[in-house]
Amino acid sequence: MSGFVKRRRALNINGTRLSVHTGQAVISLGNPSLDHVFGGGFPIGSIIGIGEDKHGSYSRVLSKYFLAEGIVNKHALFVGTLEEDPTQLIEKLPKPVETNTLSESTTEQEPETMRIAFRYNQLAPIDSEQKSSTALGHYFDLTKTISPATLLAQDIMYWSGDEVQENEARFMGSFKNTHYASLLSSIQQKVSEQQFNSTADESAKNVLRICINSVGAPSWYDKNFCEEFQRFIVLLKAIVRNTLSVCLLTVPFHLFNHLDDVHLCKKVRNLFDFSFDLEAFAGQKEEQANPIFKEYHGLLNITKIAPFNSLASFHPKTRDLAFKLKRSKFVIEKLHLPPDIADDESHTKNPVPTLSCAGGNTKSKLDF
Repeated sequence: MSGFVKRRRALNINGTRLSVHTGQAVISLGNPSLDHVFGGGFPIGSIIGIGEDKHGSYSRVLSKYFLAEGIVNKHALFVGTLEEDPTQLIEKLPKPVETNTLSESTTEQEPETMRIAFRYNQLAPIDSEQKSSTALGHYFDLTKTISPATLLAQDIMYWSGDEVQENEARFMGSFKNTHYASLLSSIQQKVSEQQFNSTADESAKNVLRICINSVGAPSWYDKNFCEEFQRFIVLLKAIVRNTLSVCLLTVPFHLFNHLDDVHLCKKVRNLFDFSFDLEAFAGQKEEQANPIFKEYHGLLNITKIAPFNSLASFHPKTRDLAFKLKRSKFVIEKLHLPPDIADDESHTKNPVPTLSCAGGNTKSKLDF
């Protein structure tokens, strides 16, 4: 018996590269710091779930990053949402930062040498500001938007709940809520177009980025929501897994507390390949008053990293992560505790009484 094993040819698609951990083709979510947290990128065929913050503002930024990265790499896009017009989301995609501008900004913003905790300088950053030759994603400026001419030349398909597809009846038997059947039919149609183009021309293979915002919001609710929502993700996962697609879903898990199924959040997260929650500090008095969190806008909690087509899953070096939204970018950093200087200042202002008779300017309760 021969020990020769024929290796599969790697996918040569723009915007992808082989993972150093699993050897699979991965893409960027559009934020290099987030890619670094999950092992350098997300595999093709995976489903990524984001637990929305209460206002949905930060998860919306990550959706823009995901779609903007697809525009830069000329990937096909599918955008679906019931909460707004999906065309408005595309029109506000951030513009990529030029390489020269990025190099100048990183050299100007290099941190000075720490005088007290000098060992912190030797710690590796979370790759939020770090340039790397193996970086897959691009950096974007949230203050600027991609030109309309560039968007018109892109392969984009929209879904807002009003579209009627020819093969919609294929999924109607599985759902009483017509939105699920319509959405799956639209995705299936887009996937079929991608497969037909790649079959006709080998060089036409391309990645399809599927972005569904606020799925599971109140506009999706009915009496069968818990069962049909899980069935929808299972069917969506089957479509994405067998194609050159990556799906990003944002889910308002904080609204599921009033539903009958108290374990729905855990069940849905188990269906995702990768998932994390954005816990914003806005409106939370305790977190806003805590000096540990004063430099951040919220916490990033990793809830699942699946062993995608591999024996073992990737384990990040730390799960203590926080994020902050600056004027032009969304930054993810390791959560470092600040030095405890407040206690020292309090001791100097209110000295502890001692058993000494020393006078001077400092008066004690035992002075006589």
